[in-house]
Amino acid sequence: MEAVNLQLERPKSLTGLAEDRVRELIVSGAFALGEQLSEASLAAQLGISKTPVREALLRLRGEGLIDIQPQRGTFVFSLTEGQVDEVCRFRELLEVAALAMGMHARDASLVAELGANVERMAEAHRAGEWRAIPLLDHEFHQIIVSNSGNPYLQQAYELVGTKIRALRSRLPEGNDRVDHCQENHAVIVALVRAGKVGAAQKALALHIRDTRESYLEASRADATRALARRA
Repeated sequence: MEAVNLQLERPKSLTGLAEDRVRELIVSGAFALGEQLSEASLAAQLGISKTPVREALLRLRGEGLIDIQPQRGTFVFSLTEGQVDEVCRFRELLEVAALAMGMHARDASLVAELGANVERMAEAHRAGEWRAIPLLDHEFHQIIVSNSGNPYLQQAYELVGTKIRALRSRLPEGNDRVDHCQENHAVIVALVRAGKVGAAQKALALHIRDTRESYLEASRADATRALARRA
């Protein structure tokens, strides 16, 4: 007789819930990059005590989303221009490698998932659903990494994945760059479908480099917003 698992699934702790909520507030742009955070204020907003908030912030520091400075306070992460460049270079190395792995090992799945994503992004653009665009953009690149079949590469990507999401969500809605992003994704999918590994890798690398200036602008704008909130 097959054994039955009788263990109950435990609900998330308050710390885990606070961690998820604060992470989402950072990624979505509700908090500016470099903005100072107050444990007491966060606890009041979340309706919980300061202890789970403090523990959540410590966990998020481990992800690089929170900067805790002794004698100064707790801040949302911020990036210098050099650091934005480093993040983009690291991302490029990982995604380009992941794309080749996926094309060799999981070609059918990769093509199907990327193709469906491009179609959903085009539909969102036609409908003017601008808030869906960054989520679909994130999904496109996550599909590439997930289909690599390499858990170590996927873990490495997590070091910058959330920061990339945060920068992406701060880009202006409904501009020419959205169109350009769609076009780049479509080109990449066409090359993947045709089995042209080298050309697909080159197109992906150029696409990631193309986003660098957009992320720099987003980082600068958010730094200005953080200073304004402190004033």
